[in-house]
Amino acid sequence: MLYQKIVIAGGGIIGNSIAYYLAKEHQTKCTIIDCAGIAPAASGKAGGFLARDWSDSNLLGELQRHSFDLHAEIASDLGEDALDYRRLTCAMVAIDGVIREKPTGKKLQGVEWADLGVKGSQSMGGEDTIAQVHPKKLCDALFDYAQRTVGTELIRGRIVNAVMEDGSVAGVTLEDGSVVDA
Repeated sequence: MLYQKIVIAGGGIIGNSIAYYLAKEHQTKCTIIDCAGIAPAASGKAGGFLARDWSDSNLLGELQRHSFDLHAEIASDLGEDALDYRRLTCAMVAIDGVIREKPTGKKLQGVEWADLGVKGSQSMGGEDTIAQVHPKKLCDALFDYAQRTVGTELIRGRIVNAVMEDGSVAGVTLEDGSVVDA
């Protein structure tokens, strides 16, 4: 049975992903509660760097590949431009740490590591395995989709307690004393 009143605590990437997939896969409206809005903390400020195969040698490998593919699918569904999603290449650079004169080329102005004696570099992935997304724009797009398609709502507030009825959560109490049914 799919619940009809769903309250999500937190407007970050996890909360917005839940709202997005409930809207997309189950046409279910949610209420997201966050004291500061959509992606106000780490979910809106992270680097958004995605690597498909860097964990292939450990237990996270399958999950990381699935996450990489889901980001590509979301970018296709919601629009790459809306998320600033892009495929790119990545390299690691070895330096000797000796500070030299800063490079004069316009492309390297402000690049702190460019004057530290680069000793070599190695590719870490190409456009088939490396991507980047703007994390705040991703969260905004996920929320916008859920709001537009099924009416998902955002309430600014802080949850302080769960309202219990017969052993089940029936709602949440916010810091201001208001109750949101669940």
